Amino acid sequence: MPSSTSPPIALAGRVVTMNASNSVREDAVVYAKDGVIVDIRAAANAAPAGFENVAVAQTGGTIYPGLIELHNHLPYDVLSLWKAPKQYGNRDQWSGPGNPDYHRLITGPMQVLGAQPAVAAALVRYVETRCLLGGTTTSQGITLAKSPGLVTHFRGLVRNVENTGDTALPNAVTHIADVVAKDGAKFMKRISGTKKMILHLAEGTDPAAQNHFAALQIQPGTWAITPNLIGIHCVALKDADFAVFAAHGGSMVWSPLSNLLLYGETADIGAALHRGVPIALGSDWAPSGSKNLLNELKVARLAADRAGVGLTSKDFAAMVTRTPATMLGWGDHLGMLKKGYHADLIVVAGKTANPYDALVNATEADLSLVVIGGTPRAGTPSLMTALGVGAGTETITVGGSPRVLNLVEASADPAVAQDSVAEAEAILRAALLALPKGEAVHVNAAAIPEGQLRLAVEGLVDNHMSSRPHLPYQGRPTGPNLVSAAARPALVTAAGPLPALTLDPLTTVDNPGYYDTLAAEINLPADIKSGLLALRPA
Repeated sequence: MPSSTSPPIALAGRVVTMNASNSVREDAVVYAKDGVIVDIRAAANAAPAGFENVAVAQTGGTIYPGLIELHNHLPYDVLSLWKAPKQYGNRDQWSGPGNPDYHRLITGPMQVLGAQPAVAAALVRYVETRCLLGGTTTSQGITLAKSPGLVTHFRGLVRNVENTGDTALPNAVTHIADVVAKDGAKFMKRISGTKKMILHLAEGTDPAAQNHFAALQIQPGTWAITPNLIGIHCVALKDADFAVFAAHGGSMVWSPLSNLLLYGETADIGAALHRGVPIALGSDWAPSGSKNLLNELKVARLAADRAGVGLTSKDFAAMVTRTPATMLGWGDHLGMLKKGYHADLIVVAGKTANPYDALVNATEADLSLVVIGGTPRAGTPSLMTALGVGAGTETITVGGSPRVLNLVEASADPAVAQDSVAEAEAILRAALLALPKGEAVHVNAAAIPEGQLRLAVEGLVDNHMSSRPHLPYQGRPTGPNLVSAAARPALVTAAGPLPALTLDPLTTVDNPGYYDTLAAEINLPADIKSGLLALRPA
């Protein structure tokens, strides 16, 4: 994660605090040092002690808390959007043995890419950079295997909810032991502890998906739901289910684009809101979701309008800042711009539009600065220079304009740190094109050579963990993905030769092909499709 030591910086602009009263300070300066916001003062006021000689960087824009994402499978974000061939009722129907394209286009390529240390390092660099360029300062989803029998969570430039390295930000859990996933009493004990658990729940629209939620009633009157359970997707939940979920303290991560592309429907957001379920946003992953939270904000607005739910841009802004921080138990340290809070923030160019509309409408081209832990990580050349960022930077182009990247981090994995973004992209392009020559080979964690960087992705490393509960309902286990990791390579082999693939641009604003694929998606409702296609870059 970003270092807790950072030089003093001062940023002037319109400040959207996202605090409980949604205060907006039209002309203010955010002062930060050593990873923390020291103060926020009116621009006309004197600087706080220690900042008398710090030049104030005039952003000319609107400053927000950094975006917090509670659902993504980051390693898979190296892949392109998949064209779903039909509408599905639950996750097993598109990820199981009956769908060879899933294994040929998703799991197979990831097994090959993830088993090559140099490629795995390049992949980490690419997906983290994509987060930064989209304003995401906290995400989840990169797991590594570097020594026999050991699977760890990567900690890099972007905060990882599973491995924060910060006592003020307790780690969340996104996988549970297989034995716990299948045993009601053990699962109940696990979610009754102190850790927040972000788990897939009720993925789909059919009875099998709904039974996945019903199985949480482990005995009459007793539900395996506590405030520690953060359910991802929840598409199959009905109004009565959301009532139960809310009554027991559950919260939800909404990924509307992924749901719509696969199932033609998304979670009943109106029922969830009516019952008081806290809601955060997640872009899910590149094969069936948005490229980043900026994109998912736009899908969420379209989906809410379609459902007739009266959500405002202010509500959507909370779903990617204050609300997910609170859901994680981080609400006293992150998710707002406030004295004493962690200095994670983004700047959107301009100060004239409604500040919340400006965030929801923003593309990567509108982001002029991203700061994590007080360290500027991406921004326009003028702002990065004003903030004293110089040595070790790299310049790329976003939407036709330059952006400076500061990817230097003392605690970064050496294999990742050695790659520039340009080098990482070159490695990934070559690896994707070479997929037809590769072999999707199952590698046990115990067989990984000491010190070798590998991605702990599906079919490559079996750590006997599940990303969803599999509690029984009426005597049958629920939840998809009960196929063992050892059996996954055979599914890839049966699917046929792997195709050569291409690497997407880092940003949506530079990727018109993404919109071409959206146009061909058969499950995406027409009104949402037209709303998204209107955003296509010229």
